[in-house]
Amino acid sequence: MNDCIFCELREDKSAIIYQNKECFVVLDKYPIEEGHLLIISNDHYADMIEAPDDIVSKMFVVAKKFAEKQRAVLGAAGINIGANIGKEAGQAVMHFHIHVIPRYPGKGRSFDFGHNRKLSPEKEKELVEKLRQ
Repeated sequence: MNDCIFCELREDKSAIIYQNKECFVVLDKYPIEEGHLLIISNDHYADMIEAPDDIVSKMFVVAKKFAEKQRAVLGAAGINIGANIGKEAGQAVMHFHIHVIPRYPGKGRSFDFGHNRKLSPEKEKELVEKLRQ
């Protein structure tokens, strides 16, 4: 893929912490916390939805391994693992990648999922019906 920073990064072996047939692991250039990692697909897919299921599955296994390392080696008390899909969700580079963000004791969270909102029973029923189709 032309002009993709992650496709270019794949060639910079000095930045790569780990690599296999499906993906590679690097430190996030703009970390939320110290030790924030990116699990990046070797092949170019715009996002997780575009990537084949087997690639997505294997990349999440790698994310789990590195979450375990963050806990054991970096002392992370908690870990966020996730993929942003689309600009509206915060995806800055349109190449499938997974964030693995360690969280440390006493630092709190640096973002909020907005779990304080409650849907009306009608809206909840409408969404359930749409998503079941």
